[in-house]
Amino acid sequence: MHTPPQKSLKKGTILLVEDQPEHIDVVKAALDAHFTVKIATHGELGLRLAKHPPIDLILLDIMMPGMDGFEVCRQLKADPATAEIPVVFLTAKQNYDDETYGLSLGAMDFIRKPSNPAVILARVTNLVELHRVKKELLQRNEELLHTLHIREDMDNLARHDLKGPLVGILGLPELLLADRNLSEEQRTMIQVIETNGFTMLEMINRSLDLYKMESGQYPLQREQFDLLGVLKRVVLDLQRHTSTLHIQIHTPQSESPLLVCGERLLCYSLFHNLLLNAVQAAGNYQNVTVQLLQTQTEIRIIIRNPGEVPIAIRERFFEKYVTAGKQGGTGLGTYSAWLAAKTQGGSIALDCQQAGETTIIVTLPRADTELLQHSGGCQ
Repeated sequence: MHTPPQKSLKKGTILLVEDQPEHIDVVKAALDAHFTVKIATHGELGLRLAKHPPIDLILLDIMMPGMDGFEVCRQLKADPATAEIPVVFLTAKQNYDDETYGLSLGAMDFIRKPSNPAVILARVTNLVELHRVKKELLQRNEELLHTLHIREDMDNLARHDLKGPLVGILGLPELLLADRNLSEEQRTMIQVIETNGFTMLEMINRSLDLYKMESGQYPLQREQFDLLGVLKRVVLDLQRHTSTLHIQIHTPQSESPLLVCGERLLCYSLFHNLLLNAVQAAGNYQNVTVQLLQTQTEIRIIIRNPGEVPIAIRERFFEKYVTAGKQGGTGLGTYSAWLAAKTQGGSIALDCQQAGETTIIVTLPRADTELLQHSGGCQ
C-alpha cells in the first residue's frame, strides 16, 4: 500500500559555515531535529551554497583559513541574491570591537563558542521566526501598495472618462435656455441642471488636482489675492449647511485686504473643506470662529469649533481616508486641505488641548515679504 509522503516538520534550512569538526557536531546536534542543516567547511563553499535557496539563516564562523567570516559576510551582503539572508557570527573571541565590526557588516547577532546546544536552538529558532515574520510583513505591504496603485489608477481613469460625457451634457442647457417658449419653472429646472453639472465638473477637476498634488505634479499658479475675500465667499457658499443647523461662522471684519501668496482656487477648496468639517462637527445652534494672526512672513488662520476630534484618529487626522464614522465621510476633506496647504508652501495642524473644542491652524505665506519677492514668487 502506497503511503503518501509526510509534510516535513522542519522549521527551515540553516547554512553552517565552520571549519572545526567538533563545533560542526555541536551545532548539528542542536539543530538537526528541527532544521535542515547544510555544512560548508570554508568561506568560498559557503558563498556558493548560500545562492541555492531556501536558506533561512547562516551561522558563520569568524576565524577560518583563507577567507574569514567577516569577508564572507561582506560578500553575502553585497550580493542581491544573498543580501537578505540573516547572518549570525560564531566566535570564541571576547572582543567587542569584532562584534561592532560584524554588526556594521550586516550581521544580526553573535553566538559564543562553546555554547549550550539549547541556547543555540533557541537563538536560531527566534531569529528564523523573526526574519520570516519580517518577510511576510514586507510582502503584505507590497501587496497593499500594489492594490492601492491599482485603485488610484482606476480612480484617475474613471475621472477622465466622466469628464467626456459630462462636458457634452453641459452644452445642452445653454441650447435649451435659448428657447423663448420656456416657462419660468422649466427655465429654473434647466438652470439647476446646469449649475449642478458645473459643480460636478469642478469636483472631478479638484479630484484630479488632488492626484497631481500627491505626485508633486500640480502646476501651482502663484498670485497675490485677498484671503478675507476667499473666506467670505466660502462662508456664503456654506449658507445651505449653516442655515439648516442654525450655525454662525464668525470671520474677521476688515476694510483692508489681507494679501497671501498662493492660489485662490486652491485656498477656496482648502477652507471650504475645513469650515464644512467645523460646521458638521459643531452641532445645532453653535458658533464657528475664524481668527487671523500675522507675522512678517506668514499668516495663521485659526478655525475653532465646538466638538472634539475622537482620540483614536487625532494622530492621523490629516491622513488619507481617515474618518471617525461620519455619515457620508470619505476621509478626504482634511487630507486634501493638508495637501493644498503644503502645495502652497504652508502648513496645517490640529490642536485639541481645549476640552470640548477643536482648533485647526493653517499657515500660509504672506504676499508682501521680501523673501517671496526675491524668490520669484508673488510680486
